[in-house]
Amino acid sequence: YVTGHLSGSLKSRKPEDSLIHRVQDRELLEMVDEGHCLSMHQPWASLLVAGIKKHEGRTWYSSHRGRLWIHAASKTPTTEEISALEHQYRVLVDENIKFPQNYPTKVLLGYVTVLDVLPQEEYREKYPEGESDSPYVFICDDFHELPIKFPMAGKMKIYKLDRKIHQAAVKCFERFSKVNV
Repeated sequence: YVTGHLSGSLKSRKPEDSLIHRVQDRELLEMVDEGHCLSMHQPWASLLVAGIKKHEGRTWYSSHRGRLWIHAASKTPTTEEISALEHQYRVLVDENIKFPQNYPTKVLLGYVTVLDVLPQEEYREKYPEGESDSPYVFICDDFHELPIKFPMAGKMKIYKLDRKIHQAAVKCFERFSKVNV
């Protein structure tokens, strides 16, 4: 937590209030990849990586900004969960939205760029029609789905990917982008 005499505007006891944790240089955010990852349940994980879901709610604050790899946790979603969520996004986003064909579990799906993490009150001010009611909301952009999914076990909160899986995922994107140029 920021305390002391840095600046009147930076003085805070809560991390979400600190300007120090808000990176302003978007290009820098997109360039840095330290292999940070978040495990999420399906179908939310695939919807986030596909760019259908743009805001991810959490009960905890994070100072993380920039690239965040998304892992699909082990819990298999029910047909009812998938149908209900797809209906919700048809209403919220677009009636003709193209959803993922499947919702794999226990795999690395891709990455997003976390632009900001907002407390609910600030989130409501900026996004009055926003999709999340969670105490903290990750504002995401720059959605990238891996062409090849990497099997792996997840962890709680934000964690560092295994170095070999991280390197393989980055190389997968590099090779795929060269083929599709």
